[in-house]
Amino acid sequence: MTALLGHPVTPDDPMGGLREGLEREFRPLADRHTDDRLPLDLLPALVESLEGHGYAMDPTDLVAGALAGEELARVFPSLEGCLMITQGCARYIRQAGPPELRERAVPGLLSGEKIGCIASTEPNHGSNNAAMETRAVLRGDEYVINGRKRWISNGDVSDYAVVLCHADLENGRQGIRPVIVERERSPYRTRDLPKLGLKAFVTSEIVFEDCRVPRENCVGPDGSLRNMQRIFDGLQWSRCRLSLIAVGLARAALDASVGHVRERRQFGRRIGEFQLVQDKIAAMATGIDASRLLIHRALAAVQDGRRADREASMAKAYATEMAVRATSDAIQLHGANGLSPDHPLERHFRDARTLTIAEGTTEIHKLVVARSVLGLSAFQ
Repeated sequence: MTALLGHPVTPDDPMGGLREGLEREFRPLADRHTDDRLPLDLLPALVESLEGHGYAMDPTDLVAGALAGEELARVFPSLEGCLMITQGCARYIRQAGPPELRERAVPGLLSGEKIGCIASTEPNHGSNNAAMETRAVLRGDEYVINGRKRWISNGDVSDYAVVLCHADLENGRQGIRPVIVERERSPYRTRDLPKLGLKAFVTSEIVFEDCRVPRENCVGPDGSLRNMQRIFDGLQWSRCRLSLIAVGLARAALDASVGHVRERRQFGRRIGEFQLVQDKIAAMATGIDASRLLIHRALAAVQDGRRADREASMAKAYATEMAVRATSDAIQLHGANGLSPDHPLERHFRDARTLTIAEGTTEIHKLVVARSVLGLSAFQ
């Protein structure tokens, strides 16, 4: 059995088989698709292979699922991002969708045959959902959606979208509610939006023009208010999973750095013997472990059904900023080679920097944490 830097593969290592499979089967694919789209026609076979190695598209244990997600993110972060968002869409449809839609959508999403997205952010509004402009107007037995969403992960390749809208509710009221849109039956337009990092993990603009969906796709089996709470619960989960992508990127940077500083010699010594180099290695290793502990604490709360906005925001803010520092330090340790596209470190840095914006900026998450500590809100 092989051993990756700092991660020996042993019979009692539950991730050993997955780690070996990822190195053998998925790293070459990741290297080929660093700056272009994922090969979606291969996705069902990739999901089958991942599950054969121990990665679960539908994990019952969220912490165990997080360990597998971290391993995939270390090798192929864009693939983990695509699957993570699709899993989130499947989770919501299974909880809130009408029975016929659940039976049709969920198996395909979990097998990789279909792709899902969660559409919240708009051109003029990001974290301020109350100012959302997309409208879902009730006309008979259908909702008619008009509006535009932007920077939506998986949007351009999506088959299903959970769309947050200002929706008509019972008794003439209105409120923010999620609406499930099946693209084949309720078409919407999309276009890709290029970005700094995670280029194989597409982000997109989605345009809804008189998009008609069945009324039950908003109301669901047990009322629309409960569906909004499911969205908030799903956000806590997805922020933790995205934070694990940051941990995976930092681990990849640390593994590369450990190998490099053990071998690189300057002034007659291995540079790993220099104190300033060891300081960076120690900071990277500590940040990775601290991030993982924060994430697993938040996921444990989510799994127990407890509110975890504070824990999830701590994990997301800390882990993504840690990944930026770790990948930047790894570039510094590699010198000019770290800046070259012939080496993966500059890609890891771009990917990590992208994560500080997705699923809520670092600044927003700090405000969430401070609100929970002070009992005072910065949001008006």
